[in-house]
Amino acid sequence: MPEQEPLNDVTLHKDSSGAWRRAQRWRDLRGWHRLWLVTGALYLLLLAAAGWLLMPERRQVDKAMVFAVTEEVRRYDGLAFVGDSPEGVFETARAQGYGPWIAHVRTTYRIGREGDQGFDRIEREYRRAVAALGWRRLKLTGWLLAGWVAPMGLLYVMGSLVAWIRQGRP
Repeated sequence: MPEQEPLNDVTLHKDSSGAWRRAQRWRDLRGWHRLWLVTGALYLLLLAAAGWLLMPERRQVDKAMVFAVTEEVRRYDGLAFVGDSPEGVFETARAQGYGPWIAHVRTTYRIGREGDQGFDRIEREYRRAVAALGWRRLKLTGWLLAGWVAPMGLLYVMGSLVAWIRQGRP
């Protein structure tokens, strides 16, 4: 007897009504799978929007530095920047360049060598914050990813358990 080529294997499963059906393909998703995918997509969009709002930016670091400089200047002249809007002070500093702006402020308010320690501290903190910006962004992205994977994994497990219980057999 000649050897026959094997036929394609088809896996059949008996459903709860007793009818035999072929195994589901990836595109034959059950209702709860579709619900899980839609929920996952919507939740991902929500987290992406939250991430966009929370993502650390260079502008935040620059504003913190300008604020620290204005507070340092106020140690020497309590009326410095009174009446100036914080946004206006920041825009002036950004337009002039931070180094020239700090030099101008120190000259205007007559802050000499006695202020070097405070301004050096501000510069160190600024450089450290700029250097850490990439790490902070990566860390937030990781938290957002974990904040998506963990709940969606839990939801998938719960959906699988409910489907298994509804099926009525092990």
